Amino acid sequence: MNKNLMKYILLIVGIFSFANGRADEGKQLFDRTCAACHTIGKGRLVGPDLSGISQKRTKEWLVSFIKSSTSVIKSGDTDAVAIFKEYNSLMMPDVDYSEAQIVSILNYISSDRSSGGQQQAVTADILSGTTLENVKVGLLLFSGRHPFSNGGPACAGCHKVKDERIFSSGTLAKDLTESYNIMGSAGMAAVIKSPPFPVMNTAYTQHSLSEEEVINLTAYLKTVSEERYYQRPTDFSTTFAFFGLVVFATIFLSTVLLYYKRKKFPVNREILDRPSKVIN
Repeated sequence: MNKNLMKYILLIVGIFSFANGRADEGKQLFDRTCAACHTIGKGRLVGPDLSGISQKRTKEWLVSFIKSSTSVIKSGDTDAVAIFKEYNSLMMPDVDYSEAQIVSILNYISSDRSSGGQQQAVTADILSGTTLENVKVGLLLFSGRHPFSNGGPACAGCHKVKDERIFSSGTLAKDLTESYNIMGSAGMAAVIKSPPFPVMNTAYTQHSLSEEEVINLTAYLKTVSEERYYQRPTDFSTTFAFFGLVVFATIFLSTVLLYYKRKKFPVNREILDRPSKVIN
């Protein structure tokens, strides 16, 4: 075989392999970071459908927005601010990716052929067929009264919701009371299943939730969102004050009793007070 032809073939194979490798990287990055909030040709989720996004925005704009949407929005960019307002003012988390990695994501989005160039129907509601039992289990999972199957931390450790049934919850992260109302079942489930936020992602990387747990939590958060106006925050100040007085009285009385039975003198007075015998 002609050597020049062989070199040409190897060059073609190399380029093809490299392109496939970049596409694979783009898919992995998309699945890890973007899929929780975006689809490609399957309709709106938490964020916009990304099908054909490269034809709507320039590559430079997309790279900047994906890397730090916060910076682009704060700069006053008209398109960025419009998207931010359209999607319930939810800020897309910044990503610590290089420009090459972001370009590989964009290449994957452009090359995806899952929809065959046609808009696919939106996935059926995952909560269809759920019952009050799902809500009850979701409450137990959220509050930590029932552990996750893979040992993940309870949601209430960082998040709070307006629900009288939960005695205490965390304030380290966003209040999830209205989260379902903003995201819907598909968006809520997507974020729970593949959290795009760095802290959550780290916490659940080795402790992923099962499909059933995702459905139960989503069903519970839907109920929380729907019933938020009927919830009344429970005031435990009177209860704490009462039990505080009980504990104080118990400690005080115990101290008095123990003090009464104390050793009053440094020596045994009974022996000391005996009349001394005079030995002649």
